[in-house]
This record gives sequence, structure tokens and C-alpha cells, in this order.
Amino acid sequence: MKLGRLAQLVLVNLRRDKRGMFLSALGVAAGIGALAFFVALGSGVGEVVRTRVFPTDARLVEVIPPKVSVGLFGGVHLDDEAVERLRALPRVEAVHRKMQLRIPAVSRYDGVFFGQRLRMGLEILGEGVDPGLVAPDLDQPERFVDPGEQGPVPVVISSRLLEIYNKSFAKNRGLPALQAGMLGGFQFPVAYGRSYVTASAAAGSQVVRRDAMLVGVSDRAMLQGITLPLEAARRLNAHFGEDAERYSAVVLTAKSPDAVPALAQAVREMGFEIDDGERAIAERVGAAVAITTAALALLSLLICALAAVNIALTLGASIRNRSREIGILRAVGATSRDVALLVVGEAAVVGLLGGTIGAALALAAGRVVDAAARSFLPEFPFKPESFFLFPPWLLAGAVALGIVAALLGAYPPARGAARLDPARAIGA
Repeated sequence: MKLGRLAQLVLVNLRRDKRGMFLSALGVAAGIGALAFFVALGSGVGEVVRTRVFPTDARLVEVIPPKVSVGLFGGVHLDDEAVERLRALPRVEAVHRKMQLRIPAVSRYDGVFFGQRLRMGLEILGEGVDPGLVAPDLDQPERFVDPGEQGPVPVVISSRLLEIYNKSFAKNRGLPALQAGMLGGFQFPVAYGRSYVTASAAAGSQVVRRDAMLVGVSDRAMLQGITLPLEAARRLNAHFGEDAERYSAVVLTAKSPDAVPALAQAVREMGFEIDDGERAIAERVGAAVAITTAALALLSLLICALAAVNIALTLGASIRNRSREIGILRAVGATSRDVALLVVGEAAVVGLLGGTIGAALALAAGRVVDAAARSFLPEFPFKPESFFLFPPWLLAGAVALGIVAALLGAYPPARGAARLDPARAIGA
């Protein structure tokens, strides 16, 4: 039987049982729509976790001193010699040092803050880094250099800290929301060697007062404080008699993500540890999202299986009602393969229709949920524009899965129709 004639018979048979076709397609649409909806939700939430809540670079390895270091000469430390040994490891592209600001620091701001009067004092944590670590995120990286004893100290804040400020702190205190581009050049006073919480580490005469000047935001800046040039942190530590030679961490940039496992193993063999705290948290949250998505997807697949069973029952009943017609087709020259293809064609159309409707329903439901979230959910840090991620492959896969479910349901009826005896069918 020619393909055109087969397609014509398929459409004629489907029109004769519109109600059965609609119910079968609806069952497929329910399963496919639920599956696409939950997978898109899991993908969207996972994307927010990976890119906004815990942004990580797959090529970065953060090396820290061991928590417990025992050795004849004082154990293993991150000094310049250790940095050079780390730099010499295979497939290391760049090395960036970090040094904690090992003295207390406070800021007391009293003045105009982007159009509003602000009086506030707070403790400040600081960390010095090699400028190259945050330079890719800065519009003017040349400004992030140690100015020496003169001028304000350039600092960078975390993009996540800015997000938390905008969505939580600023909103609750009536302060203006800020954008990264607004912060360049903003200055605030910092007193190094002073603390509001504990007794000062230095006498009053030793307190160093220097303005800090924001020069940008970066995902690689420390979350809970300010990031300043490494040499500025080193100089301040030395001024107060703190350790200015050993580093608190060293960030290695591997040449490719697949080099990270071997690089991490080499680091551990040198006696150091890997700080993968945020990455581990991101992986745990991602795993929880993936498990939840998988459970909901399994439920959706069960709905698809029920839809396939329904298609099998519907086509089986249809074939029994059309047994005489099928017998006549066989008598006029149709082969058993033609009959089977006729049944399979009907199922494929039902699956295509159900898969398309299901994908469209999932997309529409995602838009409705996003609109409801924008209208009814309060602003909170890292709130996304959309909780869903509908890549083209997901929608295409949803339609394809609808067709597959329908074809699986059509297999038993198609096989039965192909085996139907023409003489007995016509006689019946």
C-alpha cells in the first residue's frame, strides 16, 4: 500500500472515532505535560543554584593549609615556596594567592548613601587576593591595585552579597536598591585594628584609618566581607605584627575541567587540603533537586504508561469493531504489514497530538507559575525571573516520548490486526 493511501486511511479511521482519539491523546498529554513540567522545574531551580546561589568555576581548585598539621619543623604551610611548588604542577594555568586580613576592622558610615541619609556601624571581614583572580569581572581592573600608604584602598564585593543586600537588607530598611554599575568609586571609612565586638587587637594609637573605595563586584570575591588587593592585606597584617608571609588559600586554575581531579589529588599528596565547601553544598542541593525531579518524573512516566495501556485498549476495541473492514482490505490485496502499519499510523498521530498538547500545556503552566510567583511571592535573594528552563531539546523530547508511548501501546493491537484471518473476518 502506498504511503499516501495509508495516510488517508489513517485520517479516515481517526475521524470516525474522534472521541476515542481525543481521550487517548488527552491521556498522553497528561503524562507528557507533567513530565516536561517537572523536568523544566528541576532544570530551572538547578540552574539558579549553580549559577547564582553557589556559582562555581569547574576549573578552579582552592588549596588551603591542612586543619591539623604535624611535622618536625612546624608542619605544612602555604608560603611562597609552596606557591611555586603548586605553580609547577602539571596542567596548572594560573595561580592566585589569598591572605586573610588577620586584624579586626570596622566601618562607621554617617552621610548620604545614594540619595538617603545613613548612619551605620559594622564589623568588616577582609581578604586580600591577587588582582588577576577578580580582574575578569571588573570593568576597570587596573583600579584594583594596592595604592600604598596614600589614597583609598580599592575593594571588591561579592555579587551575591549585593543580591542579598538588594533583596533583603535594603528592602527591610528602606534603603535604595543598587546595581553593580552604580558602585564604582563609592567610598566608606574603615578603621583597621578596631572592633565593636571584641577588645581591640591593637592600642588606639595603632588604629589605621583609611577609606575603602568600591571598584566593582565579582563572583570570586569573598561573600561575607570585602576583597582587597593582596599587597594591601599583607601590609596591614605586617603593620599590626600579624603573619604577612603565609597565605590563607591559593586558587589554582586548571587548563581544563577534566584536569581538576588529578590536580586535586596532587595537591593532597603535597599535604594540603581542598576547600570545596561551597561546591559540595551546591552538589548536595543539586542532588536533592535531581532526586525530587526524578521522583516526579517517574510519576509522570507512570501516567504515560497508563496512557499507553489506554491506547492499547482503545485500538483493540476499534480493531474488533472493524474486523470485517480489515478482512475486506486483506481480500483486496492489503498485506498483514499494511494492516499493522495502519494501526501504528493511527497511534502515531494520537501520540504526536498528545505529545504536542502536553508540551504546550507544560510551557503554559510554567508561564502561569512564573507570573504567580512574580505577583504573590515577596522578593528574596536569588529569586529568578523564571523557575523553569525549557530548552528546545526538552520540548522536542516530550513530543517524541508521546509518540513512543503511543507506539508501545499500539504494538499488541497492531500485531493482532496483522494476524487476523481475512476469511473469518469477512464471514463474521
